[in-house]
Amino acid sequence: MLKNFIVLVAICFSGILSAEATQALSKPLVCAPCDEPLPGTALWHYMKGIEELIGVRINPYLANEHFKRAADMDYAPAIKALADSYYSGDGVDEDKNQALLFYIRAADLGDGAAQFNAGVILLRGYAENQDNALAYYYLCLATMNEGLDEMAQDAAIYRDEAGKLLTSEQLQAVYRRLINNPSLKPNKRSVKPDPILDSVSADQLPEKPLMPSSENQEPN
Repeated sequence: MLKNFIVLVAICFSGILSAEATQALSKPLVCAPCDEPLPGTALWHYMKGIEELIGVRINPYLANEHFKRAADMDYAPAIKALADSYYSGDGVDEDKNQALLFYIRAADLGDGAAQFNAGVILLRGYAENQDNALAYYYLCLATMNEGLDEMAQDAAIYRDEAGKLLTSEQLQAVYRRLINNPSLKPNKRSVKPDPILDSVSADQLPEKPLMPSSENQEPN
């Protein structure tokens, strides 16, 4: 009986440790006393990459190496920074298609600026593939991302421009994808509520976006 109890306690304790380890790996680690990122973590590599871009001796190549390390840990800001480098050719060969792939990856992880940039690139056709439906999807995400701040207003303008280019079937598919996106549920709107997205259900289809389209800034 005592042996079984010890085994049970050991299993529970190992489960707790495993859960804590998984949680620790899922977010950047910071040293509590000094409030600095721990070496080797995603946040540490990201900050080192930023230092290489804004330091006294700028080294974009080394910055991207740090961003790649953090990107391997699925750290969205580093993935977005890597996308910026490929888009501008800063420290790597310019490759807008590769940039778009990184923007989309960061966008799917919830980075608002990446959602905005992915949407504009797809809408304008700056990469090889122009996809208005996918552009509309990411621009909708951007308008609802509380971390995007003032860029959310620009995202709304591009969103409505993209929406006017879609068929009813394409709009319905995008709205269903948005409705079923669990990451949207806790988000707070950083722009005025969208009557379309607030009222649509999987069985309802708005005829067209409400806001007029206009030209605005390019991805940054």
